[in-house]
Amino acid sequence: MSLFGRLAATLAGAMVAVLVLGAALGYWKARDEVEAELGAARGVAVNAVTRLIAALPASSNVSADIASLVSTFNGDRHVRILMIDAFGQVRMQSALAEPGTRAPAFLERLLAPAQDTTILPMSPRAAPIVAAMVVVMPANEIAEIWSGLALDLALLLLFALITAGLGLLVVDRALRPLGALSSAFHRIGSGDTRTRVPVSGTPEVARLARGVNAMAERLEGLARDRQRLAEQLSRLADEERAELARDLHDDVGPFLFAVDVDAASVKRLVEAGGEPAEIVERTEAIRQAAGHARLQVRRILGQLRPGILPGLGLVETLDHLVEAARSRHPAIDFALQVDDCDPGPVVEALIVRAVREGVNNALRHGRPRHVTIRVAETADAVTFRVTDDGGGFQRPEGERSGYGLLGMRERVEGLGGRFSVAEVGLPAGVSLFGELPRTTDRAREAAE
Repeated sequence: MSLFGRLAATLAGAMVAVLVLGAALGYWKARDEVEAELGAARGVAVNAVTRLIAALPASSNVSADIASLVSTFNGDRHVRILMIDAFGQVRMQSALAEPGTRAPAFLERLLAPAQDTTILPMSPRAAPIVAAMVVVMPANEIAEIWSGLALDLALLLLFALITAGLGLLVVDRALRPLGALSSAFHRIGSGDTRTRVPVSGTPEVARLARGVNAMAERLEGLARDRQRLAEQLSRLADEERAELARDLHDDVGPFLFAVDVDAASVKRLVEAGGEPAEIVERTEAIRQAAGHARLQVRRILGQLRPGILPGLGLVETLDHLVEAARSRHPAIDFALQVDDCDPGPVVEALIVRAVREGVNNALRHGRPRHVTIRVAETADAVTFRVTDDGGGFQRPEGERSGYGLLGMRERVEGLGGRFSVAEVGLPAGVSLFGELPRTTDRAREAAE
């Protein structure tokens, strides 16, 4: 059942309970009134008959006095007087007033008291009448009470209906924004993060609407960041492929070409019966060219590997990274300072990634003369910093986060760390900084 249905059922139940309670209170009140009214009427009639019996010995016309008493009660609403002879026959009786409207039979049965008949023996002078009967009749009193009770119940029912109607109207207006909120949740869950709901209704519903709008704005921002990250990763992949192609062409290609040329020369010398010394010289040149190509391939593989080189620790891996960068850029001064620490394989791999990204960004997007790499250890964290003097950010404003820096930030923050990239002055350059906790539960889970 819907919330509105439950509230409506609860309100209807409360109204029914009020009506039942009102009817019960009305019943007890009416019963008391009937008993009090009929008791008073019976007392009046009994007193009248008692006075008649006392006056009969001195009466000059007994029959007239009895008839006068009986006629006195003609049209009475509550009491009938009956004069009975010795054979039980009714010799005289008063006429009871007929009620204008009879109450329902069930109500008469509920409110009518037990049969209330009083028999009074008459004086011998009243012969052949031997007794007077006073009979209490509740029909008129119950009919009168019924008319008032029916009006009270009608007014109470009308009040209950009006109250219930107004209550349901207020509840409907209060719950109406929940439909829009439910629809908004469904659309947001389906991916439409541009959905917004009007802030209206009760203060509680308005706060809920503002929360939904804030959530939608946050999700929309996350979706934009995810799209931007995907685009940046795609551009980064294209750039890395292009750089790999340049490295293979510029660094490995010449040595392979030299090997091809020297191998062709050896073949010609062998076919022409050339001097052995010349052949040895050419083969030595092939060996050296192959060695240089192998070194270049190893350097490229080191760039492609995500973390620590096999068999090396953090210090040796960073030394290898710096040596490779120094061999390619001999005019740049690279300074490396690494504390002797063991933060764990996951943190070490991330530090190597971040340092490589910082060095590559400095070389790729600036004109540095000095690049400083510092890895330090504190009581509960490891920090790294890559600083250059290449002139600061050289990109358009919208690209300052770098292709790989956004992903690096997410990796560092994913392990509970901090990551920042900022410009520095004197000399102008860029400083990449990160702080990673020593091996944590999240790092251990990532390692597993």
